[in-house]
Amino acid sequence: MRPLFASLLAPALFMGGLASCSSGGSNAEPLIPSAPVNIVIDLTNQQYRALRFDNGVVALPVQGPAGTGGVKGILVVRQNASSYLAFERNCPYQPYDACSLVSIDRPTRLFLGDSCCGSRFSLTGQVIGGPAVRPLRAYATSLQGTQLSIVN
Repeated sequence: MRPLFASLLAPALFMGGLASCSSGGSNAEPLIPSAPVNIVIDLTNQQYRALRFDNGVVALPVQGPAGTGGVKGILVVRQNASSYLAFERNCPYQPYDACSLVSIDRPTRLFLGDSCCGSRFSLTGQVIGGPAVRPLRAYATSLQGTQLSIVN
């Protein structure tokens, strides 16, 4: 009888463990909603002059002359003359809060931060200070001459 009991108990414990790991508990961070991203900017345009230098950051609006930019806009970061990163401005921690907006830290210009929750992110979008545990949502970039395209 013991082998039968053990063979029934093991799958039940396994399934219970799976349920507890995959349940979306109240402390789980919700995902940032999806939104279209289709932007093309000309890097020679004066309004993007910060992108002429490594670690320069420019914030783009959700809707503007460059195109459609995510849930709360896009942050573009220049890594070097041929490499750019683009991130959603909506903080991954409590993304449905109205104040959940990531910007460059103005005094230092060394990291990105959300003044609403206090989360901080490196210029590569990785979490460097919580409460956020997820990195910033990244979008694909491609450079053709002086035209930088950002899409999802």
